[in-house]
Amino acid sequence: MRLATFLRSNAEEILTAWDEFAATVVHDGTMLGQKALRDHAGEILAAIANDLEQPQTAAAQEEKSRGEGRQPHGELETAAETHADTRMVSGFAIDAMITEYRALRASVVRLWTLAGGGQDHRNDMRDLIRFNEAMDQAIAESVARYTDQTKKSTDLFIGILGHDIRNPLGTISMSAQYLVRSGKLAASAAETIINSVVRINSVIEHVVDFTRVQSEGMMPIRPVPGDLVAQFGKVLAETRVRYPRSLLSLESTGDFNGFWDEGRMGQLLSNLLGNALTHGAPDEPVTVRLWENAEGVAFSVHNLGTPIPLKEQQLIFKPLVRGMASGKAEQREPTGLGLGLFICQEIVRAHGGHIAVTSDATSGTTFTVTLPRRPQFTPVGAHCA
Repeated sequence: MRLATFLRSNAEEILTAWDEFAATVVHDGTMLGQKALRDHAGEILAAIANDLEQPQTAAAQEEKSRGEGRQPHGELETAAETHADTRMVSGFAIDAMITEYRALRASVVRLWTLAGGGQDHRNDMRDLIRFNEAMDQAIAESVARYTDQTKKSTDLFIGILGHDIRNPLGTISMSAQYLVRSGKLAASAAETIINSVVRINSVIEHVVDFTRVQSEGMMPIRPVPGDLVAQFGKVLAETRVRYPRSLLSLESTGDFNGFWDEGRMGQLLSNLLGNALTHGAPDEPVTVRLWENAEGVAFSVHNLGTPIPLKEQQLIFKPLVRGMASGKAEQREPTGLGLGLFICQEIVRAHGGHIAVTSDATSGTTFTVTLPRRPQFTPVGAHCA
């Protein structure tokens, strides 16, 4: 019996095995009934049977091997794409969905072999090869659809954070400033409100940036010509306003013109300064130094104070990891999400550079960033003027 005929004749037995396995898959959604578990499995099986019966050129086979083939449904959604939609809504993770396909493949091969198929006959081998190609194509369609839907959800999440939450925060800040000017609110009270708004905005920016990196693979940047020293001077001036009792200095020697994303570079330095001021000794200076090197330019942010343990230095740039100083449950970023240094690393990586940290009780803590004067590649969403 040819495999396509077997799939049609034994569809119910194959789908029953699919139901039994799908019911065992761990997922975050509610328990699913037989209809929901099976959803478009029958259509997927029928599409594979149809594919096996269609003539296939060498070019078409090559397209499938590269994941460029598509079931013959024109512009309509395939059953595999719709299956991905339903599984995503039901709370199935993408690996759980792929596991279902793996089980379906194994069930078909096992049942077909028991029925006498899969011998060394030329047609049987050809059918088996075509079946695996069709299964891989269905998996590719489901994964592509699942990934696309996840990205759309991510974009929606970023949009909500970036617009629907930031706008009310802006209103709060402007209202506090207006009340101070009108004499209805003490400046000290307004300062507390505005600082809280700034802090919340910072957390939002970190979450948005983290989500973008996870979705796109790299921090989007827009490098334009600029002087890094001039850009950093603005950041230090802003930081002195936020930390009026801080001791900040900027030292530079050489030429620091290049192509940078000014907003991202400002965010990078602001994060590193905030980290130094939060965790460094309060009465000791924080120094920013810039110099030229063979790779382009470099800068460092240095502070004195309690050193970062060596074990923590190896984890400090990982996302959602907050430091555990001296083995105690002390958060190195007590009011944040543990994303600040990860964002720093991603900004540097998007510019084609690298970042490192050294820390000990004698010399203090130094974050060092090395950057080319122009990114060696064009990151996602970037252009060089």
